[in-house]
Amino acid sequence: MAVSASASSTLPLLSLHRAAANPNPTALSFPSSLRASPLRSRVAAAASAAPPAETIPDDQATEGTGIPLPSSIGDDGEELLFGATAGKETVTRPCAPLHSSLSDFINISQEKVVITNSCGEKIVGILHEAGSKDIVVLCHGFRSSKESRTILSLSDALTSEKISVFRFDFSGNGESEGSFQYGNYYKEVDDLRDVIQHFKKHKRGTRGIAGHSKGGNVVILYASIHQDVSSVINMSGRFDLKRGIGDRLGNNYMERINQYGFIDVGEKTGRSIYRVTRESLMDRLKIDMQSACMSIDPNCRVLTVHGSDDDIVPSEDALEFDKYISNHELCIIEGADHRYTSHHLELANIALAPKQKIRIKLRSYWVPLIEDSCKKIIEAAKTTNAKTMGPVPLPTKRRIYCVLNSPHVHKDSRFHFEIRTHQRLIDIMYPTAQTIDSLMQLQLPAGVDVEVKL
Repeated sequence: MAVSASASSTLPLLSLHRAAANPNPTALSFPSSLRASPLRSRVAAAASAAPPAETIPDDQATEGTGIPLPSSIGDDGEELLFGATAGKETVTRPCAPLHSSLSDFINISQEKVVITNSCGEKIVGILHEAGSKDIVVLCHGFRSSKESRTILSLSDALTSEKISVFRFDFSGNGESEGSFQYGNYYKEVDDLRDVIQHFKKHKRGTRGIAGHSKGGNVVILYASIHQDVSSVINMSGRFDLKRGIGDRLGNNYMERINQYGFIDVGEKTGRSIYRVTRESLMDRLKIDMQSACMSIDPNCRVLTVHGSDDDIVPSEDALEFDKYISNHELCIIEGADHRYTSHHLELANIALAPKQKIRIKLRSYWVPLIEDSCKKIIEAAKTTNAKTMGPVPLPTKRRIYCVLNSPHVHKDSRFHFEIRTHQRLIDIMYPTAQTIDSLMQLQLPAGVDVEVKL
């Protein structure tokens, strides 16, 4: 096998994506995003007997949504449906109607799907049918829902590429049943597992999973436990889960938890929104994201996207993910905040575009030989969970030679010979080190010329 490599490159560890002054929206159009007003919290003075509820003053910003004000603005800056806490009742607030601007241009059907999770609760989601059998599952953030503008914009981008999408509400959030819990990371991992298994029973695979904010942590934890997804997108996930708690519950939250056993978080009016119990707090504090990152299958491709101006989860957390995930790519969007306000188009382009691919061009004089070689290359790539495109037949090159039978007696007699060179093109998307090793070990026939470009 003759192999010629015309270029070589390695997977970039850090890509700084700068916003253009006049970005070209190409064929995509996304709904305008709303910037959420800063939400505030502080610790109220302790009452004599009962533990006080956290309220919302005007001097300290919180992570994600903080505590929903009567306007019900969530961690992505939109109105939500969410469940009340303390596990006794469910309070719903209507969502503002959000419409995809792409629905008028491409044939996409939307279907409401209800899935029963392992706890017997109904998980509600929306399936966007765009033509692909495999789907991408989208996970929302803390006290948000499937109607998050970040999630909706990513749904638009994926469906515009004819990729089917399923976005859903975790239990205790949005339209799904259950009571909201402060930690609940592994419960949400179980919800995601139930969703993936539901579609698997219906003969539909999961092409990838993507999560925003807390949902980013959920998809990372899922990939560390289950090895049935090949692509993960972590958008603004938090690496150090011990940070950000004091902003929401007060710096003395451990003392209050130890004293009362719980902390009620509520509105300025005094109405309790949800309760942080010792168990739910420990559920968050005991999670080791470093171990989770190191447990992810090297064949699983992980993309972390973060905004440089994120005032909720610092961009330094994204650098930590890059340290411990083996097959990882990091992209920082300059100027983007936690909700990617005014940067939804850039987020979509980054999530869709693969940053590296291997292009293999094969040439041979014999068709069965080149077809068999293409089959071997595709099988080798798929064993490492890489995606392949092709083989694409390229135009056959013809070289015709005219030879005289005899320059004297038979000068008008000529022989014509033809050489046909058959060509095929294969693109391998999201290659890993294992993909390259597998390709290097292939034994292709000597009659096939192979050119590899990275």
